[in-house]
This record gives sequence, C-alpha cells and structure tokens, in this order.
Amino acid sequence: MKVVLHDRTDGLAPELREYAQRKLTRLARHFGKVAEAEVEFAEEAKRSGRATFVCRIHVQVDGRRTPALSAHERGVDAQAALDMALDKIDRQVVKLKEKRTLRKKATSPLRVPQEDEGDSTRSTEPERIRMKLHPMSVEDAISELQSDGQSFHVFLDEDSGLVEVAFRRTDGSVGIIEPVVP
Repeated sequence: MKVVLHDRTDGLAPELREYAQRKLTRLARHFGKVAEAEVEFAEEAKRSGRATFVCRIHVQVDGRRTPALSAHERGVDAQAALDMALDKIDRQVVKLKEKRTLRKKATSPLRVPQEDEGDSTRSTEPERIRMKLHPMSVEDAISELQSDGQSFHVFLDEDSGLVEVAFRRTDGSVGIIEPVVP
C-alpha cells in the first residue's frame, strides 16, 4: 500500500509521520484492496488566536466503480486530528468491505444445470444414495449418532445382520428402527 504524506504546517514531528504510515498500512489488513492513502496536515488560525490542526485523509481502493474514501478532522494537535480521521476512515473501509462481501450475487448459469423439459421422470423419482454399511453394535451406532450431530445413522446390526436406523427424537432421546420383512 502506498502512503503519501503532505505537510502544510511549520513542521511535523518524524514520529507522527511514522505513526501515520504505520496506522494507514493497517487498513490493508481489514480490506486487501486498499491501494493508496494520501494524508494532508494543515494548520488553521482561529479568531481566538489559537491554531488548530486539520488532517485530511483520502484513500483509493482498487476495483471498478469504487468510491474514494475520505475523512476530514480538526484537533488541538496533529496527533488528535490524525486519530479522529483514522477512526473515520477505518469505519468506512470496514463498511465497504461488508457491503462487498454481503452483496447478493446472482448464480452463474454455468453453475446451475439446466433442466430438460422432455425428461419428466427425473423430477418425480427421488434421489438414490448408495452407502456402504459396516457391522456395529447398537451402542456403537448410538455413540456414532451423538458424535456426528446428524439426525439419523444407518448401520448393519452385528448381532442380527439386519439394516437398522438409529435416530434422534425431538425430545433428545434416541430410537432404533428395526425393519421387519413379512
């Protein structure tokens, strides 16, 4: 990230320059698309005779149709003005990042398979899933059900050799379905 500092005051401390450089490079940590930041320090005289420092920060972000972010703050010293402007810029960068990541994106036509109008049997027939069953005890099947967090577990009972289903009820208890072939 490129940081440019403009000093329009009588003299800015080198520590403040390093501080501004360090803080502005941290913006890239929030959002990796921050390309350039420009900081301008100026001094304004008030009617009361006291001088106030003005800090303007302009941030350019990579990407098409990307707004330029800017903040303008006044303070009794340059450090205070810089801190307040950095807070504003930080909030704007985070808001821009959230806006980009939370935006609903349309599904690509390449990712969605097109449905054939002539093949109507595919829509009425349920999907079939083939799975390899391992023989296990009922206790092992219940512990497997509780460990993986699923609502059911299909297993091959090692005692009877039949396919059984362990399922979790709404009250939290576990039930076993033992199919009976007439």
